[in-house]
Amino acid sequence: MSTLARLYNAFIAMGCGCFSVYYMVAYRDAGLTILMIALVNVVFDVSTTLAELPTSVLFDRWSREKTLMVGAAFRLSGFLMLLVWPASFPVVCAANLATGVGAAVESGATSALYIECSRERDPSLTMRTLMSQLYLITGASTIAGGLAGALLFLVAPNLIWLGAFVCYTAALPPLVLLLAGRHDGRKDHEEETTPDDPAESSLEGRRGILASVSELFRRPEVWHLVLFNLGTLSVLLFWQLLLGVGQSGVWWLFAGLLLTNAAQIIASRIGVLRPRATDEAIAVVVIVASAAGLAFLPSRPAQIAAFFLFSCAQMFVVAIASAQLHDAVSDAVRSTAFSVVSLVLMAFTAVLTPVCGWIGDAVSVPWASLTTVPLLVMAPVLGFFTRRRHARTAAADQRMARTRQ
Repeated sequence: MSTLARLYNAFIAMGCGCFSVYYMVAYRDAGLTILMIALVNVVFDVSTTLAELPTSVLFDRWSREKTLMVGAAFRLSGFLMLLVWPASFPVVCAANLATGVGAAVESGATSALYIECSRERDPSLTMRTLMSQLYLITGASTIAGGLAGALLFLVAPNLIWLGAFVCYTAALPPLVLLLAGRHDGRKDHEEETTPDDPAESSLEGRRGILASVSELFRRPEVWHLVLFNLGTLSVLLFWQLLLGVGQSGVWWLFAGLLLTNAAQIIASRIGVLRPRATDEAIAVVVIVASAAGLAFLPSRPAQIAAFFLFSCAQMFVVAIASAQLHDAVSDAVRSTAFSVVSLVLMAFTAVLTPVCGWIGDAVSVPWASLTTVPLLVMAPVLGFFTRRRHARTAAADQRMARTRQ
C-alpha cells in the first residue's frame, strides 16, 4: 500500500511541477492582462479557501481515496479548460474555480495518505523519517515535472496544462488500487461501529468536527507553522522578479524550481541526520540573511546562491514544524489539521499580499520582498513552547506508565 501511496504522491507532484512556475507567463502569453491575472488568482484563492475545510473533513470522515478522486476530477477538468481555451477570461476563471477545489482536496490529504499507508507497513517509522521520505519523493518528482513543463512551454505555453493533465491521469490507477485494497477492511470496521440511531450519529459527527477544529485552533503547532509560512511569504512572492525573470526566461524559472526542490530534498535529509533543539533558530538566522542577500546583492550568481540558502533553510524549518504538527494530532484529524493551517494561512495571505504589492510599487521590489520577514523572529519562540509542551506530555506519559506498573 505504501508503494501505491508513493506513486500517487509522485505523479501529483510531477503534475504540479509542470505548471507551478510557468502559469503566470502562460497567462500573459495567452493575452490576459495583469488585472485579469490578479482576478484569476483571487478566484483560485477563494475557491481553495472555501473548499479547504469541507474537503478535509470528507477525507478524514468519509473516504481518503474517494475524496482524492473527487479532487483529481476537479483538477483534470480545470486543466482541460486551460488547455483548450487559454485566452478566454471567463473560462480561465472557471478553470481556476475547479482547480482550486482540487488543490483544497490535496492540501494535507496527499501527505496524510502516504503517512497512514507507511505506518501500516512499518509502525516504527518516526514522523521525521516519514516527512523526509515524502519530501524526497515530491521534490524529485516536481523537478522532473518542471523539466517536462519547460520543454512543453517552449513548444507552446498552454501545453504545460497538457503535461499536468497527463500526470494527474497517471495518478488515478494507484489511487483506485489503494481504494480496492483497503475498502474491505474499512467496510468491516464501519459495520462494527455503526450506531443504532443515524440522526444521533450525524449530530455527534458535526459536534465532533466542530470540537476538533476548535481544539486545533488552540494548538501552538498550528500557529507555529502558520507564522513561519507568513514570514517567508514576501520572499516567495517576489523571488522571480528579484532574479530578473521575464516572459522569455523559462530556464530561469526552471532553475528556481530546481533550486527550491533540491533544497527541499537536502533540508529534509539534514533534519533526519542532525535533529537538535537549536536547529530552527539557526535556520531562521540563515533565512533572514539570505533573504537580504537575495534582495540586495548586485550579481545574479550571488543572488542565486542566496536563494538556494534561503530555500534550504526554509524547507528545513517547514519539515520541523510539519513533523511537530503531525506528532501532535491523531490520524482521525490529521488532514483537517493541515487544512486548518492552510485556511488560516490563506486568510492572512489575502491581507498581506496586497500590502507587499503596494510596497513594491511605492518603494521597490527588493524592500517589498522583506516585508513579512520580521515575523520570522517569532517562529522560534513558538517552536520553543511547542517543544516544551511535547516534553511535558512525554514526561506525563512516562509517569503514568510507571504508576500503572
